[in-house]
Amino acid sequence: MRRVHLEAAEDFVQRIAYENDPVGAVKELVWNALDADATQVDVRFERSALGAVEKVIIEDDGTGISPDSTTKVFERLGGSWKKFASKTPDRGRYLHGNAGQGRLRGFALGTRIRWTTIGEGVQGRARTIVEATAAARNDFIISDPAPTNEPLGTLFEAAGLQSPKLRDLEREKAIPRLTTEFAPYLIAYRDVEIVYDGFRLDPESAILKDATYEFDFDFEERLHVASIRIIEWSLKTNRELRLCDSNGMTVDVLEPGIQAPGFVFTAYVSWDGMARHQGQHLLGPEADTPVAPLVVAAKEQLKEHFKARIRERRHEVVEQWKRAEVYPYKDDPSSESERVERETFDLVATTVHQQIPRPLKHQRAMLQLLKETVKLQPEHTNRILDDIFRLTSDDKAELDRLLNRTSLSSLIKASTAVSNRLDFMRALAHMVFDPETYKLVRERSQLHKVLENETWIFGEQFSLLVSDQSLDAVLAQHLHVLRREEESGEPVLRHDGRVGIVDLMLSRAKRDHDRRQHLVVELKAPKVTVGEKELGQIKSYALAVIRDDRFANVKTEWDFWLVTKRMDEFAAAEAEQDDRPKGCVWDKRIGSASVRVWVKSWSEIIDDCEGRLQYFKEHFNDPTLENGLDYLNLAHDSVRIPEVLRVVRQPNSPSLDTASQEN
Repeated sequence: MRRVHLEAAEDFVQRIAYENDPVGAVKELVWNALDADATQVDVRFERSALGAVEKVIIEDDGTGISPDSTTKVFERLGGSWKKFASKTPDRGRYLHGNAGQGRLRGFALGTRIRWTTIGEGVQGRARTIVEATAAARNDFIISDPAPTNEPLGTLFEAAGLQSPKLRDLEREKAIPRLTTEFAPYLIAYRDVEIVYDGFRLDPESAILKDATYEFDFDFEERLHVASIRIIEWSLKTNRELRLCDSNGMTVDVLEPGIQAPGFVFTAYVSWDGMARHQGQHLLGPEADTPVAPLVVAAKEQLKEHFKARIRERRHEVVEQWKRAEVYPYKDDPSSESERVERETFDLVATTVHQQIPRPLKHQRAMLQLLKETVKLQPEHTNRILDDIFRLTSDDKAELDRLLNRTSLSSLIKASTAVSNRLDFMRALAHMVFDPETYKLVRERSQLHKVLENETWIFGEQFSLLVSDQSLDAVLAQHLHVLRREEESGEPVLRHDGRVGIVDLMLSRAKRDHDRRQHLVVELKAPKVTVGEKELGQIKSYALAVIRDDRFANVKTEWDFWLVTKRMDEFAAAEAEQDDRPKGCVWDKRIGSASVRVWVKSWSEIIDDCEGRLQYFKEHFNDPTLENGLDYLNLAHDSVRIPEVLRVVRQPNSPSLDTASQEN
């Protein structure tokens, strides 16, 4: 028996173990088995009386680890033999891993891990046991090889981890992820079988459509050829864009960043140079790397695929309704206006078809209602609901009351406005928090331009007065709302003599009509960490206001918000002071005017908005990321948002109603 010490820092070993991702650990250990030419891999669990996972077992019939190479395998990271090979030695199958890190993922499954491996060595076949604990991740205890006649293979065991993350190993959560991970491999090598908790992975039975396209992309004035395989699934799983090498082995995984409503899919992008550029997709679309144009071209091909699929699905759904005799139109359109109405109905109805109840009676009623709504004849709606849905007297009375106060089209516009706000909150959270996105969002040309038309997020009571203008413009608007002429043409300057440019200025009249409240918002790009410099900038704006009599000698409340994703220790300390509300870093009063400076996080602002919209959130379906990105693209199509926020649009999709955008 010997102890092998891994030559790597303990915290680095812990970090690459990804201990919050047990399903990822299972994937890596299964890949290790497949790279060892296993044809049978069995993942099973031992559970407590309450059903909690207590032990994870992964067994394979691969070639095992040679007793002569066990020490070399466990004593260092990297340098795996796989780095210098493209296929397995016995069966000639494509290799997945080459970094030699898969064995460390076991700590995501247990605090005590053990491999019992049987392999061929110079002295013949032998069994070797390797053990490690989370208390000393860098140390592996390796037994002396013991001669054996047992079949080749490896048994991995992990136990001792008390973590709620192990619930992710349950079938309904894990099997979709494992299916999309191993689908190309299992389809290519039909002699391989992976059994997970008694369930055999069978990706082919879950495939709705499998399409492959070749495309090219340009890098450094040279065309490169790649391919994309798009598999649409019948199971529920996350959408993924997988960047693969020429053998289809995944190198990186990212979000597709497109809209394809109603489709669950995985896209596998294969390029022969991908293995040399691992991780470079994180650098963004403007990076000087071939991965950037590769991803852009792949997404364009993905969009084209789903544009065609949306058209196909629309036609399929309409044909199903016709066969079931629930489609509300009987004859072909007899005029151009009827044709346009029919196309509009098909677009709307097929977009929401998954929300339409299954019973044919309900489908017929809902489609008839949608038809009447499209025709803008709300007077028919109550009769249809009464005749088909058999509303209760209370429901009919409430509907009558609403329709007596406003039209159905107005109700639709109001609900659309609420829905748009919920969608925008989802898109905004993605813009400022998503690791792949927030570093690409620019402050002035993107985030600022979007928020100019979404100022409701700072408070319903405010209206926009100034955007991206100097303090002189702020003064002019301030005097305008007070109905006063400018007393002096002198410029408004910061204390150091420089001109200040504010992002957004909003205003409202207080209940006591002679008092005003102004809000000046200074936005920082999500990638910027706010510190002393940024605090000094916004304080200098506030100081310019309070030093200028034209601002300070009237009853006005000035609030300056510095909006950020994160702040450093200095800014955090400024924002947490015992004598002020949380986030208030400056509070001054001169005469009738008061000036306060706040540091506001995007988390606070989004939480506040969600609180105001909580009632509606409970009555609307939670917006998906696709809903949010679709709204962002439609409502702010003039803003050059990053490519990762672009989405596939349905053909001929209508623009948003102007009234619903004027929030």
